[in-house]
Amino acid sequence: MDKFLNKLMESKWFVRGLALVLALLLYITAYIDQMGPASGAARDNTTTETIEDVPVVLYYDEDSFVVTGAPQTVDVIVEGNSSLVKSAKNLRDFTVYLDLTKAEIGTQRVKFQVRDISDKLTVSIKPEAVNVNVQEKVTKEFTVDIQFNKALLEDGYQAEEPVIKPKKVKITGGKDVIDQINYVKAIVERNEVIDRTFTQKASVSVLDQNLNKLNVQVEPAEVEVTIPVKSPQKTVPVVIKQQGTPKEGVSIKNIEPAVREVVLYGRQSALDKISSIEIPVNVANISGDQELTIPITLGNGITAVTPEAINVKVTTETKETRTIKNVPVNYTGLSNQYGLDFLDPDNGQVDIDVTGTPEVLQNINAASFNLTVNAEGLTEGEHELKIQAEGPDSIDWKLKRTTVKVKITAEG
Repeated sequence: MDKFLNKLMESKWFVRGLALVLALLLYITAYIDQMGPASGAARDNTTTETIEDVPVVLYYDEDSFVVTGAPQTVDVIVEGNSSLVKSAKNLRDFTVYLDLTKAEIGTQRVKFQVRDISDKLTVSIKPEAVNVNVQEKVTKEFTVDIQFNKALLEDGYQAEEPVIKPKKVKITGGKDVIDQINYVKAIVERNEVIDRTFTQKASVSVLDQNLNKLNVQVEPAEVEVTIPVKSPQKTVPVVIKQQGTPKEGVSIKNIEPAVREVVLYGRQSALDKISSIEIPVNVANISGDQELTIPITLGNGITAVTPEAINVKVTTETKETRTIKNVPVNYTGLSNQYGLDFLDPDNGQVDIDVTGTPEVLQNINAASFNLTVNAEGLTEGEHELKIQAEGPDSIDWKLKRTTVKVKITAEG
């Protein structure tokens, strides 16, 4: 036996094999000493956490199909070493997904899957699976209708045909959903009273026949809506009012408006108070024929007028000044017991300067004027009396003198 052992010990292969076995035993012993207590600690440190609202990623051909029925988020329950669980919950660096790359058209049940999470954790997903509907992706063009609360219109105001930009939108969704579309509406949301035309953005809603909102993509999702609002209106005549005095030597012959009537828009109560529109025409700087554009001023409660301004044509004439000589002065009110003689002027006549257009002046003479003095209550003696004059309104005129000197005497 000793000889056999000696021979074994002398063999280098035996020695090498023995050394390898001893080394393995030492390694196993050390590993058990190191890992045994730690494994026990790990078993004592196991925990479970629920990670809520984890986003769901869908994998499918987005250019060809539309998927409905999948939730946007799920809850993920993880169990294992507390440090690994805590890390997964805090970082949320894993992905929950539905693999629909090989799904068929129609409804099918698909399990949720998770990736990029530690394989040392036990993972479950709530719910575990979901029924999804895979449909052929369809895009169609639809005309947009407008909806807004007409009760907000001011009393008497009316909304006209709305203008929509763009008038049509492209709607993308599953074929079965597209086939359910009954209404495509842009809802105009306003709270204040409407008394004029307005423009605003409006979101597009897609509804089925029961007015349920459909899950589709709309391009564009908003449209620009202009709603023309027509207020109560009233047609009234134009009244020209001349203001100011033209330059010396110029006479205003005529002021002719281009239109005789205007249309006013506004509250009915304000319109009821208006019977005409006064257009002031200032002729102070007029030196000859001229055309003017005069804006129309809006009164309280009036929102618009058509036209907004009026063109007027001012026709002028050149004035000249003449003197009408020897216009007699008559007297009134003298008692029958007295007589009256003119002392200054002794002929009882005065001159009058008249200014006007030649056309008018050619018809003016002494008979166009009535000059009188009032002798009522006068007694004998000399008196200075003020001349009372009446003359035509179509010209400017002025007495050369405004008083006369008379003598009252008793009748024999």
